[in-house]
Amino acid sequence: MVVREHIPLSELTTLRVGGLARYVCTCDSVEDVESAVLLAKRENLPFRVLGEGSNVLAHDDGYPGVIIRMHIPGVSYVEEQDHVLVTAGAGVAWDELVQDVANRGLWGLENMAGIPGTVGASPVQNIGAYGAELRSVFALAQVYDTATARLVEYDAAACQFEYRDSIFKRDRSLIICSVTFKLFHEGEPKLGYSDLSERQREGYEMNTPVSIGENVRLVRARKFPDMSVQGTAGSFFKNPIVSQSLFDTLSATHGAVPSFPAKNGIKIPLAFILDKVLGLRGFKKGAISLFGNQPLVLVTDTGANAKEVDDFAREIEKKVKDATTISIEREVQTLTENI
Repeated sequence: MVVREHIPLSELTTLRVGGLARYVCTCDSVEDVESAVLLAKRENLPFRVLGEGSNVLAHDDGYPGVIIRMHIPGVSYVEEQDHVLVTAGAGVAWDELVQDVANRGLWGLENMAGIPGTVGASPVQNIGAYGAELRSVFALAQVYDTATARLVEYDAAACQFEYRDSIFKRDRSLIICSVTFKLFHEGEPKLGYSDLSERQREGYEMNTPVSIGENVRLVRARKFPDMSVQGTAGSFFKNPIVSQSLFDTLSATHGAVPSFPAKNGIKIPLAFILDKVLGLRGFKKGAISLFGNQPLVLVTDTGANAKEVDDFAREIEKKVKDATTISIEREVQTLTENI
């Protein structure tokens, strides 16, 4: 384990804001994770886990505890009768895994190509894109339970997956060390989202995990800023799930509203509300803005700070509430002292 002190969180998160972290422990194994947790307990400090920091808003005053950076490597494949179990270390880059399984002809992850972050972070958010969601291919996670100092396995039921949510968001004592996915040699393309079906109509090949993944990355490249130039956490807010009556009211007022079935109502793209209802595409204040090609994406320029990001997000939340009565939720998590 490598331990560093007083490290800028702006260097560890893709929004590029945040003050100093007291300790940063880079962990390449479960044993390293145990050591990092022991350091936090010995110093009576809180701890938080980070992968690539692509879904985190750090505070300007920093983090007075231990940041556990997950770098656990390794991918293994086990052939079963009708599927393949793929296990990846929590530190493996998500899109590298997506490309690897696609190159092996395995179906299940291709629609989630191009999502930034690590494998260990994927169950926390129950990540998803273009009609696919992690829980549909999730088999189990190897989890270090800091409350009992034991390594345990969590199946899908134990993870309590919901839309962009899981038990790991609510219980910070659980640290994911590896994730196992159930993938298949045979599969059917999921091209229901307009971005993908449109490319298929235009003649692009969309019939293998590799070709679908490549097209998803091209679509995402148009909708997200260059992370080497600007800071971003990707989609800053969740797409809201509304009642049928509210959906009908929105449709009557604003015309055809895109929609997708959801467990507890109807999911509508927040980008539609931000763009077509509120006209906020490209909305900018100081060094913070909504990306011109995808208003769901919040972007930071040089000189931005965390308070400005939070204030900007609160303003967007208020505008949506005032215009539609919808209370939107953030997909990005705030780095706090709470374990």
